[in-house]
Amino acid sequence: MDIEIAKNSGYCFGVKRALDLTEKTIKKCKNKNVKIYTLGQIIHNKAVVRNLEKRGIKAIEDENVIELGSIFIVRSHGMPPQILEKIKSRGIKVVDATCPYVKRAQSKAKMLSKRGYHVVIIGSKKHPEVLGVKAHVKQENLTVIENPEELSNLKSYEKIGVIIQTTQTMENVQKILSGLLKKGKEILIENTICYTTEKRQNDVKDLAKRVDVMIIIGGKNSANTTHLAELARKYNQNTYHIENCRNIKSNWFKDGMKIGISSGASTPQKDIKEVKKFLENLNL
Repeated sequence: MDIEIAKNSGYCFGVKRALDLTEKTIKKCKNKNVKIYTLGQIIHNKAVVRNLEKRGIKAIEDENVIELGSIFIVRSHGMPPQILEKIKSRGIKVVDATCPYVKRAQSKAKMLSKRGYHVVIIGSKKHPEVLGVKAHVKQENLTVIENPEELSNLKSYEKIGVIIQTTQTMENVQKILSGLLKKGKEILIENTICYTTEKRQNDVKDLAKRVDVMIIIGGKNSANTTHLAELARKYNQNTYHIENCRNIKSNWFKDGMKIGISSGASTPQKDIKEVKKFLENLNL
C-alpha cells in the first residue's frame, strides 16, 4: 500500500511546550521528594499521561488534595483563574503550561466582557479549554454554542462578542457565525482558532480527498483529534479515528490502496511511525 503522512502531524507548539515544561519540572524535583500535580490530564493522550504518572505526575480532579510544599502544573488547556488563585494562596508553586493561543482566547474574552458585549463562545461546553475561557467572563453575559442548531435558544443582544475554541473547525464556526448575524446589531468576532490547528485541518482535508482510506491518530477524548476525524469523514467515508495500532482492522484495507495518516495535536511522532510501520507489515 502507498502511505502518506499529512505535513502537520504530531505535537503542536502548545502541547510540546507543556510537555517540555513538565519534563523540566520532573528533572528539577528529582530526588527531592516533591509531589507534582495537574488538575486533569496535562494533555489528552492516555499513553503520554500514563508515562508521566509513572514518573511522578499525579492527575487529580479536586485541587483541595494538593499537598503543601508540592508543585502544581497548569495543563495546556488552561483553567479558571479563580481556582488557580486559590491554589497559589496556599503557597503552592505553580508552573503555567497553558497554551499561548488559549491564553489569548482568555484575554480576548475578558476584554469583550469588560466592554459590555454578550460573549458567545463557539466550542464544546464541557471541554476544559472552554471552561477556562468561561471563567474570564461575567456569567450573566455568556453563552456557549456548540452547533448552529443551538442558535434558536439564543436571545438577541445589542452587542455580541465572539470567541472561538482554538481547535474548532472553520466549517462549524462559519455556520454559527452566519446565524449569529440575525441575533445582534453589533457583532465583534475574535478569531481565536489556533493557526496550527487551521493548517492541520487544511492538510487533512486535502489528503482525505486523495486517498482510499484515512487514518486519524489520537485520544478519543481529544477535541482537536475528533474534529479532524469528522472533517476527514466529510471528504472520505473510509475515515477511522484510532488511538494506536491495536485499533486497526485489516478488513479496512485492500492491496494497492493509498492510505492517508494524520494525527491530533497531542499525538507523539512515535505513535505515527508505529502506525505507518504496522500498515506496511499488514498481511492482506
